[in-house]
Amino acid sequence: MVELKGYKVNRLEIENRAKPGTQLKLQNQLKYNVNYMDDNKTCVGMMELRIMDADLNPFEIKIEMVAEFSYGADDEKADIHTTSFDQLFPFVRQIVNTATSFTGMPGLMIPIMRLNKDTVRVNEPNKNESSPLN
Repeated sequence: MVELKGYKVNRLEIENRAKPGTQLKLQNQLKYNVNYMDDNKTCVGMMELRIMDADLNPFEIKIEMVAEFSYGADDEKADIHTTSFDQLFPFVRQIVNTATSFTGMPGLMIPIMRLNKDTVRVNEPNKNESSPLN
């Protein structure tokens, strides 16, 4: 069973220079990677989210977050990847909502996103790397 132990926002940037009343057409770019520490059944999820205007109006949000999860011996890595994302993403949505409300615009609630387990690619760590996150 995958369990969120804690998260941290490493970076949060907001640019809101669009003229008042401008209709924004928002688009998202999302990257989510998980590094596994199999010896103690924990992993670190790293999420980068960028929200910008499709018409290039001066509006942009960038968030970089990390989170620690524990998981069980029988959990498969593709399931850990998608489940950890599902547990972290509601916090990202709330951060975006709260942060945008501080800019003078109504709080932005981004849509729920789900990862498709069948498209998750799990790589084995490179044995030559010395990173503690492998």
